[in-house]
Amino acid sequence: MGIKARERLLNVLIFIGALGLLFVVGYPQYKDSLPSRVRIGVDNTYGSLPFYVAQRDTSRRYFVIEKVEPEFIEITGNALQGLKDGLYDVVAVPWYDLLVSPSVNGDTVRAFGGIEIKSGRNMDALILPVETKIKRLADIKGKRLGYLQSDEYLVNLILQQLEAQKLTDVKKVLLRPDEIATAFKDGKVDVIYCADPYRAYMVYLGNSVFMEGLISSYIVSSMPYMAIVMREQFVKVENRVGAIRVKDAIEASLSYLNRNPDIAKRTILKNLGWEPDPVLISAVKVPEFQRLAEINLKYVENYQTELVKRGIGTCGIKPNEFLFERVDFVR
Repeated sequence: MGIKARERLLNVLIFIGALGLLFVVGYPQYKDSLPSRVRIGVDNTYGSLPFYVAQRDTSRRYFVIEKVEPEFIEITGNALQGLKDGLYDVVAVPWYDLLVSPSVNGDTVRAFGGIEIKSGRNMDALILPVETKIKRLADIKGKRLGYLQSDEYLVNLILQQLEAQKLTDVKKVLLRPDEIATAFKDGKVDVIYCADPYRAYMVYLGNSVFMEGLISSYIVSSMPYMAIVMREQFVKVENRVGAIRVKDAIEASLSYLNRNPDIAKRTILKNLGWEPDPVLISAVKVPEFQRLAEINLKYVENYQTELVKRGIGTCGIKPNEFLFERVDFVR
């Protein structure tokens, strides 16, 4: 091969090498510049409010800012099981479910945000119709108690304590969300257990509160209510960039909700299709929304201990093991 031919070959090899170097250096930056698609499980509970607010209802659209393209997927069954089955990547689940079953096929579900019902914030109640013969707690014996599927674990925990007070033979009746408003009129139930915003809505419709604050009275004084979770493998292996972005967006949304409780009220009423009547808005109570660093591990431990006392779950897992660490989200 002549000198000129070798020079041409060398120039070609240098050019190809330069292209390769540009690809190696530039492709990760290009990939990071693309939006992250993340599947999010949603319903009409307080747990989904941070997702809706991050998408549409603030002066700063947090998903847009963090380059997240959310795909909202309706929750039709158990939210935690849906995450484990791969139906979505992010979802809010009852802390109850997470404490009982955080593991999945060698993977682990952890929380990066939370929602807590603080002591003294009575957000749940037993509701009675205007015309009723129920005057005392003992009068509920043998009566039909209506409740939502999402509140079943709360009803079971409360009834477990009430049974110790000899309140037995309560007939549980599962209601759909669209049945609650007319359940008394339709003769389906004698008493309803519900938490906000349904508690406020039932009172707004003219029903009466028989007993409120059952969570703090019969479960724990301050209860970890919902945990916002992802799988550990999703965060650390499958979609690290997307996980970091969605965590940052949702944390911003959680802070916004705490600063603007009326936004939380109006958003959940809108999702439920209820008119934003000022009387109803003032009656609705909202929980405390917590970023990762704000989750109160002491209350998580208290709740876990209470469940173990009742034969549910185990104390073999330390409370901090249910949470991601901040280093898991370092860019």
